Amino acid sequence: MSASLPVPPTASGTMEMTEREWDKLVNLVLEGCVIPVLGPELLVVPENGEPTHLYDMWGSALAAQTQIARPEGARRWTIYNVANLLSQRENAGEVAYDIDDVVRRRPWPIPTSLQSLARIQDFSLYITTTVDHLMFQAMNEARPDAEVEQIKFTPRGVKSAVDLPNHYHHDRTPGVYHLFGATSPTDGTFAKTEDDLIEYSWSLLDQQYAPENLYDFLQKKTVLLLGCNLPDWLGRFFIHAINGRRNQENINMYYVSLTCEPGLAEYLNRRRAKVVTNISPIDFAEQLYTRWQARSQSKTASAAALPGGPAGEFKPGAVFLSYASEDRAKVRAIRDQLEANNIDTWLDERELPADPGNDYLLTIRENIRKAAFFVPIISRALDRSGPGPRFVWREWRMAEDASMERRKEDRYLQPLVIDDTPSGAQFVESPYRDLQWARLRDGKVPPELIETLSRGIRNYRRPR
Repeated sequence: MSASLPVPPTASGTMEMTEREWDKLVNLVLEGCVIPVLGPELLVVPENGEPTHLYDMWGSALAAQTQIARPEGARRWTIYNVANLLSQRENAGEVAYDIDDVVRRRPWPIPTSLQSLARIQDFSLYITTTVDHLMFQAMNEARPDAEVEQIKFTPRGVKSAVDLPNHYHHDRTPGVYHLFGATSPTDGTFAKTEDDLIEYSWSLLDQQYAPENLYDFLQKKTVLLLGCNLPDWLGRFFIHAINGRRNQENINMYYVSLTCEPGLAEYLNRRRAKVVTNISPIDFAEQLYTRWQARSQSKTASAAALPGGPAGEFKPGAVFLSYASEDRAKVRAIRDQLEANNIDTWLDERELPADPGNDYLLTIRENIRKAAFFVPIISRALDRSGPGPRFVWREWRMAEDASMERRKEDRYLQPLVIDDTPSGAQFVESPYRDLQWARLRDGKVPPELIETLSRGIRNYRRPR
């Protein structure tokens, strides 16, 4: 059982993690689409049988080392509270040395939450907002065969040293990115005080110093903020910074914290973030690891049992054709036309199982997420009863979830009508009913759709 602290009531505008939300998140993790951003709420370890924040333990240790008395009536005595007072008495270099001496040079235990997150092999990059080295240590323990990279942002730093490497990709060597630096005995290498946090936040927004490669890498990713418990003003700076140039209409973000100030919650909701305050980040991390582990094992077993998936190998960036079984002959003809134009396609030609199992569903979902485009085939067959159309709607809902990871201009959803179904037909589910539909012309795929798919696949497969 993980160490956790009491959970306050759910704040206004927050959500609960339903089974469907967990399923969506785990699938995104399996696809390498999730970037965890770690905060101080995860840094909880047992002390005298009670869960205790390391930030509080570091604060007490730093105060004792530098002989700073706790102000009367102070609710918390974190390392930042002590460092703020210490900076009024010592120069910046001395403050940096004292903090590093407490945080890095003493044998602090690695929180179980960080150990669990480090074991999730589909996480290739961890962004941390804390200035310790514990996530780096957890990574080295969990992945002894990997050479874990450690990158530390600093204001006015040389970009090649404080940003991700060019064309960073999720399947490369795993790394830990320190958004506010990491402790060292040298001043200017980490945010020592709350004033430093402001300076770092400004630099993260400054076009001259901002880590552009990091922001580019976050494009189309899901950002999972775990235990960052930021104050309202800093939270807005921080969220705006990590979003970089991302299209705010397509942001997919989870903010998991025991607390979230009302102003910050409203700010996050306006950006369609999912604010979760009814579960501690520690328990969230444990659940995520447990669910990921189960699904990862299922995925491995599925791959062994079904080489290449339900209907042959899926090429990342292919076009996923989703259709009712009654339309299979027409869809095969569509596939042949697209393949003749050098457009990779994928469709499941097997008879639908009476009760599709988890392995089957997982493979379908993974192929949908790997597709450059999802093409739902619209016909009057969808208005009839039967197992085919019912499963089609499940595929369409999976694709709707996947579309949240894409930019609006990617036009990931490309409905194609193959009969006389009128636009806006009520038996077609939303949002597909409201999209612009392409139509076959004398049985032929319209050339403008072929051009859209060809261009989009090239962009999807272009190295990033």
